[in-house]
Amino acid sequence: MGEIERLQEHLLLIRRGLGWTAVEFGEKIGVTRQTINNLEANDSRKAKLSKTQYLAIRKVIEDEFIASPDDMKMIQSLLEILVDHPDQYPEAERQNVVMKAGMIAPSILAKSSTRTAVSEEWITMIGSGALGTVVAHSVTPLEPNII
Repeated sequence: MGEIERLQEHLLLIRRGLGWTAVEFGEKIGVTRQTINNLEANDSRKAKLSKTQYLAIRKVIEDEFIASPDDMKMIQSLLEILVDHPDQYPEAERQNVVMKAGMIAPSILAKSSTRTAVSEEWITMIGSGALGTVVAHSVTPLEPNII
């Protein structure tokens, strides 16, 4: 599975972690809410993430990182661990990250928590192991590895 497929697999979690509705996210990348919903459904019969859409999503996320780097620890680590370099992390650790992010991302979308608050707690939630080290040292802009 390549980066495009991995991003699509985790798109709902990432969008919620960014605190964007499907409408807001669609507007940012130039597609409809229905397209976002279809992409997030992970049903290739409905929609498959194109390379152009992938690059647009990565650009929007990178722009958000540049504008608010302190708010993006969770998103950056999700992209690192689940999309860009999943082979560098054991399956159990990746699933742990998905579970924890899945518990808090809806609160960001619902505005009952902020990305800032989540970013401050994310390292603690992940733990002091290898994943915590990745999150603590993830301070560079996002760079997709796709050609």
